[in-house]
Amino acid sequence: MARDGEVVRRGWALEAIATPGHTANHMAYALKGTDILFSGDHVMAWATSVVAPPDGAMNDYMNSLYKLGAREESVYFPGHGGAIHDARRFVRYYIEHRRGREASILHRLAKSAADIPTLVRAIYIGLDPRLIGAAGLSVLAHLEDLVARGLVATDGAPSISGNYRLAG
Repeated sequence: MARDGEVVRRGWALEAIATPGHTANHMAYALKGTDILFSGDHVMAWATSVVAPPDGAMNDYMNSLYKLGAREESVYFPGHGGAIHDARRFVRYYIEHRRGREASILHRLAKSAADIPTLVRAIYIGLDPRLIGAAGLSVLAHLEDLVARGLVATDGAPSISGNYRLAG
């Protein structure tokens, strides 16, 4: 596996870009000399990636989105869905979407302490029941990040079965 910044040459050149978050070891690849980036599962065309602890981490995911958003490539080929044109705008949308989820979690916790199933029901209105587990893992990833930043508190380490409240 290539390391971050490493370039593999075979008549073409691919630059490896470490994009942890969706998974700890996720990589994207830029096709050097073009406007193309292979974004894998980090930026998909049809939905935001699930960030599922313990392998996924929201802080890493967001930092990787910022990293990609600062790059020049404008066309992404994701692991799922078709080509993404105007990729920088698309990445900005993903960042805004995740910040919106974070704000929704904080807004709900401002009312009272809650567990993850309560947060999922409050935030994901009309969610297909088959996606509740994935939504719960994404909420957990947000909560891990919010606890690490001192905005949310829980007893013990953040977990899927934890109860969460605003810190302070």
